[in-house]
Amino acid sequence: MQVVPVFVVSLKSAIDRRATLKSHLDSLGIQFEWFDAIRGDELSPPYRQEVNPAGNMSSGQLGCYLSHVHIYERIIAQALPVALILEDDTVLHPSVTTLLQTGCQQLDFDYCFLGSDDRGDAGFVFYDAATPIPLSEPHVAYPLSTGPFCTHAYCITLEGAKKRVACAYPARSAIDHYHHLPYTPRMMAVVPMLAFVNELSAVQSMSSLNWNGLQTMARRRWWYYPLRDVLKLKAFKKWLALRHAKPPHPGQWRTLESAFKVVPNHRLKKRSDAP
Repeated sequence: MQVVPVFVVSLKSAIDRRATLKSHLDSLGIQFEWFDAIRGDELSPPYRQEVNPAGNMSSGQLGCYLSHVHIYERIIAQALPVALILEDDTVLHPSVTTLLQTGCQQLDFDYCFLGSDDRGDAGFVFYDAATPIPLSEPHVAYPLSTGPFCTHAYCITLEGAKKRVACAYPARSAIDHYHHLPYTPRMMAVVPMLAFVNELSAVQSMSSLNWNGLQTMARRRWWYYPLRDVLKLKAFKKWLALRHAKPPHPGQWRTLESAFKVVPNHRLKKRSDAP
């Protein structure tokens, strides 16, 4: 029996993405609820001015922000101890079903990422390998140095939802930016990660509203993100950042892997870095 509810943020018009994700989640026996994502480009100018008076957020960012905040409000209204929020380009490792069926062994966090980017609005993100936190058999999470970009697969607790909603308006930055918050969220991530992106990640997404045709085509290919990282010398930059990092507490800090890897559903079980 599934004890952790799952909400999936998806544009109502994203028919192919919805069909792909539904097939994937159905194959894992995961029950979920669609949440029709808000399109920022369809919001009225007065409402946009009301929720983002600075006018510093793109249509994609604002739509994504409001969509996630509305789910947080649902979590609070239903008094859900914890929920898993997915975006519709997600590919989950099959062992996630154990987490959903048994629940989290402890809820002493605000956000727990099953997969994320390796960067955040404060730079590269590191995890403390000296502080393993059992989440569910066989998953282990670790504290993060700061919050990472990407909200395609994460758990949020009731307390975490309350904290974020309390300071949600006016919207000041993207939903996965945390530096401006009046509190320090308790962040952790599952390592090895359990969530990646599928081959439809560049089609009909909220972020893709800001992409050109070439970007859209390239991001669908498995080689796009690894090639991008090589060209940007990311491995060297992460090593250098770790050497000069000032983590929040002493520990064995290591660089976090990025979930930005296009992983087709049929290849997921073959991944050597998955549990």
